[in-house]
Amino acid sequence: MLHVRALQPGCQTAGGWRWTHDGKETARIGYRAMLGEVSGTLELDYTATVGGERRAITCALTLESLPCQYGGRRWFVRCPYTHRRAWKLYKWAGVEWFCHRDAVKPRPTYASQRRSGSDRIIAQRWAIRRKLGDDFSDLFGEPIKPKWVRWRTFERYAARDAELESREWEAFA
Repeated sequence: MLHVRALQPGCQTAGGWRWTHDGKETARIGYRAMLGEVSGTLELDYTATVGGERRAITCALTLESLPCQYGGRRWFVRCPYTHRRAWKLYKWAGVEWFCHRDAVKPRPTYASQRRSGSDRIIAQRWAIRRKLGDDFSDLFGEPIKPKWVRWRTFERYAARDAELESREWEAFA
């Protein structure tokens, strides 16, 4: 993740980002921010397809902060739809502004939440192999132990993999 310190308390900042694919621009967003010491505003300029037509959108967001227990401040943004305080806003297809997850009805789901039982088991088995740094084995055999992994850790992962494998065959049956 790129941290550019685009938002600074007590400052006015502006800028933007572009995304390209094969040399062609696929997306762009610009921002203007005015932050005081405890609150501020953030304006985002972008284009979005809403109701089948592409339009230029300016999304004005309110920023506020709360003091932390041991000094400093934690910044939040207010959702323009629910006015709920959030750390992160999302831009969903068909929704004009960035918003909190709870603002969209029916509530959006992550891809992992839409997986069936056997797909979820297979994804967990591949995750075990990724954690081990195992790029060579497949799901038909046991994971391969890398040099740097302790035996106790590897045996724990291998036992979990064996348990998932037995559940996978039950799901297929």
